[in-house]
Amino acid sequence: MDEKNRKKEKQGSDSQEDAYEFIKETIKQRPPERRQLLKVGGILVGAGAVFGLTAALVFSLVQPKISRILESKNQERQQVEFPSDEEPGEEQQESKAVSVETTDSEETIQKEMTMEDYKNMYSEVVQKAREASKSMVTVIGIKNDADWFHTPYESQISGLIVADNKQEMFILTEYRIVENVDRIQVQFCDGSIVDARFQKADANTGLTILKVQDSEVDGETKKQIAVATLGNSYSISQGEPVIAAGSPMGYSDSLCYGAITSTTNSVSKIDAEYGILTTDIVGSEDGSGILLNGNGEVVGIITQSFARGDTKNIITGLSVSQVKELIEILSNNEDIVYMGITGQTITPEISEKKGIPRGVFVEGVEVDSPAMQAGIQNADVIVEIDGEKIESVKGYQKKLQSCADGSTVKVKAMRQGTEGYIEVKFDVTVGAL
Repeated sequence: MDEKNRKKEKQGSDSQEDAYEFIKETIKQRPPERRQLLKVGGILVGAGAVFGLTAALVFSLVQPKISRILESKNQERQQVEFPSDEEPGEEQQESKAVSVETTDSEETIQKEMTMEDYKNMYSEVVQKAREASKSMVTVIGIKNDADWFHTPYESQISGLIVADNKQEMFILTEYRIVENVDRIQVQFCDGSIVDARFQKADANTGLTILKVQDSEVDGETKKQIAVATLGNSYSISQGEPVIAAGSPMGYSDSLCYGAITSTTNSVSKIDAEYGILTTDIVGSEDGSGILLNGNGEVVGIITQSFARGDTKNIITGLSVSQVKELIEILSNNEDIVYMGITGQTITPEISEKKGIPRGVFVEGVEVDSPAMQAGIQNADVIVEIDGEKIESVKGYQKKLQSCADGSTVKVKAMRQGTEGYIEVKFDVTVGAL
């Protein structure tokens, strides 16, 4: 019975599969007609053409605006800027002056230097100077007046490549080399010579900026020269070793080394004050060039005009951190705002000891200067400019440079009278140099 039932079930299933056999057939779509394909292709081509024309029209309208934006950005990039160095506060200055004392229990290991040690040390000094020489140039001032041999008069001095905006190269040097000359040339470290143009000078420091067109510098020369690395002279300490490179001996490619003897000296100039780095390096009173720290960074600009009368042959330099802003101004051909006073900072100690208000003590007023025309006098103490408190010559200098040429600033000062100091106010219309 079971076998018969199985046979019947098998026959029933076979008959069901035969009944649905048509479902296994493949249903194929009807192939598209050629006319329909051409129609769809034409629509796509037309849409593409419309899109292309629209994009071209939009680009033609937007492109001039994009070009103006790019040009303005390029002009912004042409500005010469240096990162500002923070001047150490009183606590930091005190910590630099504190010496570390060792106890008797500490062992001091002394090693006698051999000739090989000296040789290695001097080799390292020379290597640092060679790296820095890539950014050094010789500036040549030429006068058309000829000597007996019909040779034009030439004078030379060191210069420093401080910036390059890919259009012009900016070279820092001293104004005395380009004063009353008929032609200026620059010689790079590889010996190549190009013409340079005067940009702007500062009468206070005697520094000037020259320009050289990048297009006039040979490609091989560009591979060998470099823009100088301006270091932080605020971090340099008394006794720290330095290298004098450039023309410290009065002739090109001379090299001296020694140590910093003082970092606290300063020189007062019209509307400014600059820090002086003095060394124990014996050079020429006509020397020029740069001072390098142990890392090969520029920390001072050699300016022998700031050396004292009895030390004219001792290398002296301007603190580079205090002239970075000036280098920017000269390179960008900006105005040097002028009020016309020479001042001294009244510190809290001086104020307490002598009873003078804190501020900038006016030591001198330039004849026919904006300060004289406004009524500022010697011995006045400037304490405020346009509502901003002034406590040092550096603060006065920074505030003055933020003013625009021809603008009128409100100056508040203290003037000594019969009954002590009284407040006086001035409206000063500043000028530009």
